[in-house]
Amino acid sequence: MELSIGHATDHGHARSNNEDSFLVDDAHSLFAVADGMGGHRGGEVASNTAIGALRDAFAAGAPLDHAIVDANAAVFARAAGHAELEGMGTTLTAVTIAGPSQLLVGHVGDSRAYLLHDGELRRVTDDHSLVEELVREGRLTPEQAETHPQRAIVTRALGVDPEVEVDVYPVEVANGDRVVLCSDGLTTMVRDRDVEHIAATEPDPQRAADLMVAAANDAGGDDNITVLIIDVRDVVSDGAATAAVPAAARENARDDTLAEAVVPPVVPPDDGARSSQQPRERGSRTRTARGVVLVLIPILLVLGIGAAVLGIYARHSYFVGLAGQQVVIYKGVPGGVLGWNPTVERRTAIQVDQLPEVERDRVRTNSTRGSLGTAEAFVEHLRSTATTSTTVPATSTTVKKKPKPKTKTTTTVKRPRTTTTVGRRP
Repeated sequence: MELSIGHATDHGHARSNNEDSFLVDDAHSLFAVADGMGGHRGGEVASNTAIGALRDAFAAGAPLDHAIVDANAAVFARAAGHAELEGMGTTLTAVTIAGPSQLLVGHVGDSRAYLLHDGELRRVTDDHSLVEELVREGRLTPEQAETHPQRAIVTRALGVDPEVEVDVYPVEVANGDRVVLCSDGLTTMVRDRDVEHIAATEPDPQRAADLMVAAANDAGGDDNITVLIIDVRDVVSDGAATAAVPAAARENARDDTLAEAVVPPVVPPDDGARSSQQPRERGSRTRTARGVVLVLIPILLVLGIGAAVLGIYARHSYFVGLAGQQVVIYKGVPGGVLGWNPTVERRTAIQVDQLPEVERDRVRTNSTRGSLGTAEAFVEHLRSTATTSTTVPATSTTVKKKPKPKTKTTTTVKRPRTTTTVGRRP
């Protein structure tokens, strides 16, 4: 597989600096976009640190998702002990070659990866944002999400917590396909159909990247804009072409994707070696038995792999729910899976009747799921919306009440493009 790259970045019209960073590493077939958050200095430091750590870890042989985890640790460590960098974070969306006709995308945050195939643009990644979660739950339409006042709040980013959950997407590609990596400075300014039009009509990848950045600036340029265009060429579907794939990419393909059971070929028994006195019926039964075994082995292997994957998923997932009337963080998945039932990881002092109705529904339906950091961020969001109510019995007699103590109010201070609890972009 050969890749042809175009890239462009701009600070936009509303910002004087560029907190975006990108990576084009042809030697290791690694490409990435990072969108920093955390103020004038923090955002730039976060995105640059993430890109550098990603490149170094991947070049050293780490699988793509592990390299992104290393990038998270690097950003988190960089902020430690520096007050001016406190709360900084960054998105990161990266792509590499995973096979003769497959790419692999690793993703955290609300930057995006798209695939243009046969002239149609399809989004590969899911945004880790509050508004996107509401769309997935059916609470908002995609059209409402485009203008929602909370569309800048991200629920997952690098550097916010010491651990991060990375989404990985294997993508099958063909000759002529085009991948678009971009920060949200493009997608908040330019509709998907317009991105599709540019990607489908401009054959040169560099020219296409320049046109997309220009379109975002023409629409207002409210944010930094970064676009990487990756054109796919010389795709060979024959498995023998695996040798042409870079070694680092093949290693990532083995580690980052679910193992596929390889069904061994059914080799007919050697009739010439069988004794002529052996009854033909018995030989037929032997061949049948061997065929059954050869079919069952890969099926059992797939089932075993599936059970192991579900177990890992159950033990590394968290969600916010109720224990009685109290809001708690559970470890596991709602309802359990294959005997792994959820357990209470952390209790809060929040009662469900203190929450607004919409938040009660989200807690009761266990709609917030993901990493421990995601669950903790949602709890902090709930804590900011919780109220303390005092019930006074209805009576016709005037009741003299003691003065109520002042309710302590938690004030959320907006920082530019930060995800300390639930990140908000300015």
